[in-house]
Amino acid sequence: MRILFLSAEYSKMSRLGIAWLAGALIANGHEVRYAVALRLGRKGLRELIRTFQPDIIGYSIMSHDYPGHVALNRELKREFSFLALFGGIHPTFSPEMIEEDPDCDAVCIGEGEMAFVEFCRRLEGHEAYWETPSFWVRHKGRIHKNTLMPLVHDLDALPPPNHSVVYDGDPFQGSLGGKLFMASRGCPYSCTYCFNVRYRELYPRETPSVRHRSPRAVVDEICSVKARYPLLFTGFPDDNFVLRPPGWIEEFSTLYRERVGVPFGCTGRPEYFTEETIVALKQAGLILVMLAIECGDERVANEVLNRNLSNNLILQAAERTKAHGIRLVLLNMLGMPVENSFEVDLKTLDLNIQMGASSSMANLIYPWPGTPIYQYAVDHGFLSPGKPVNPSVRRNSVFTFQSPLEQRKIENLHKLFDLFVHFPWLRKHCEFICSLPLTWPYLAVYFMRVAYAQTFRQYPARFFLPVGSPREWLSLLYLFLRILRTP
Repeated sequence: MRILFLSAEYSKMSRLGIAWLAGALIANGHEVRYAVALRLGRKGLRELIRTFQPDIIGYSIMSHDYPGHVALNRELKREFSFLALFGGIHPTFSPEMIEEDPDCDAVCIGEGEMAFVEFCRRLEGHEAYWETPSFWVRHKGRIHKNTLMPLVHDLDALPPPNHSVVYDGDPFQGSLGGKLFMASRGCPYSCTYCFNVRYRELYPRETPSVRHRSPRAVVDEICSVKARYPLLFTGFPDDNFVLRPPGWIEEFSTLYRERVGVPFGCTGRPEYFTEETIVALKQAGLILVMLAIECGDERVANEVLNRNLSNNLILQAAERTKAHGIRLVLLNMLGMPVENSFEVDLKTLDLNIQMGASSSMANLIYPWPGTPIYQYAVDHGFLSPGKPVNPSVRRNSVFTFQSPLEQRKIENLHKLFDLFVHFPWLRKHCEFICSLPLTWPYLAVYFMRVAYAQTFRQYPARFFLPVGSPREWLSLLYLFLRILRTP
C-alpha cells in the first residue's frame, strides 16, 4: 500500500508520531511518504498526489490542528480518490468527528502502529478493513465502531521510528541542529489538564501506566539519525523522562556518553530529580532541565490541577539542578478557571522569581476536549458547554473571567511573565502594568522575550537553528511570521 502523511502547515516540533507510524508501516512492506502542504504549495501538493497515487492519506492531529486539516482533506477529496484516515490526540478523544465530517473515512483511537499495519493488511487483502480494532470506519453508509487493540507492552518490539520519512518530507526539520526523541510512553499521574488521564481510561486493564524503551534502543535510534543528519543537541519530551526503572538512568548515561556524545535536555517532575540522578545525567551530557511548575498557588495546583506537589519540593529540586550548573527552564500555566485568577497567577510569578531559573515560560491554560479541567471549567461557569474554543496558547484565554479587566490583566501577564521574572524589581508595578490596554505592544515584547530566552538563556542558539541551505533559513523565517499571524 502507498500511504501519504500530510501536515497542513510547518511545525517547530518534530512529528514523532508520524515517524513511529512510518517505521511500522515500512517494516511491513508499505511505501510511506510525508509532506507539508504549505511547503509544497497547491500545485506541488497536487503533483505529489498524482505521481505517488496514495491509497491512504493520513493526518496526525491535535485539537488545534483539527480545522486546518479537515479543510485540507475536504479540498483534496474533491480532486482525488483515497481513504482519509485521522489519528492522534484529537481523534482519540473526539472520534465523533467521523460522524460530523463525511470526507473522513476512518479515525484511529489510541496507539496506532500495529492498528494501522493491520488496517493496511486487511485493505490490501480485500478483507473487512472496516472491522479493524482501534478504528472507527465509514463503510457503505455505516460507521463501524471497533474495540481497541491492546497496547504494545514491549516498546522495543515495535519497529524503530523512521525519521528519514519526516525529514525528507520536511527538510526544515532535518536541517535543525537539535532533534527530539521519546524514551517512554505514558504517565502515572492524573493532572486534570493532561490527556493521560483519559488515555488510561481507554485502556483500563492495561498495566503498567508507563512503558519504557531500553536504553540501548533509544541510543541506537539517536545514532541512526546522527549518521545522516546534523545533530548538535537532543531533547526528550517524555512526560517524565527521569521516571525510570532501577538501573535505567545509569545504563542510558553510559551508552549515551560513549555513543552519542552531544548535550541533551529533558523534562521531569521535581521529586525524581534526585542528587544521584542529576549527577549521572550530567556526566552523560545533560545541560538543560525543563521543570513543570504550572501553578504557584498550592491549593489550586493540588485541588484544581491535581498536581500533588508542594512548593518546597519544587524549590529543592530547582536548587539541586542549579547547583550542578544545569540550565533550568520553568514551565507555567496562567489563567486558571478559579475566582481571583490573576491573584493566583501572581503567586506563580512569585515562585518563579524565588527560584531564579535561566528562563520561565508561561502558557495560558487550555482545556483540551476530554480532559477533566474542561469539565471543571464548564461546571464552574468559565466555559459554555458545547461552545467551540479557539486553541490559542499564545494570545488569549478561552475562559470567561469575572470582568474584562481581570481578563486583560491575565493575558497581559502572560505576555510579560518572563520579563517580570528576569527583572524582579518590576514586580511591585506588575498589577498596574498588566492593567494597561497595551495588548499589541506587550505581544511584541512577548515574542522578543521568547526569542531572546531560547537563544541566550536556555541553550546555545545553534542547537535549534537550521544547519544547511538558505532555503531552510527562509523556512524558519516563514514559520515565525506564521506564528505572528496566528490569532
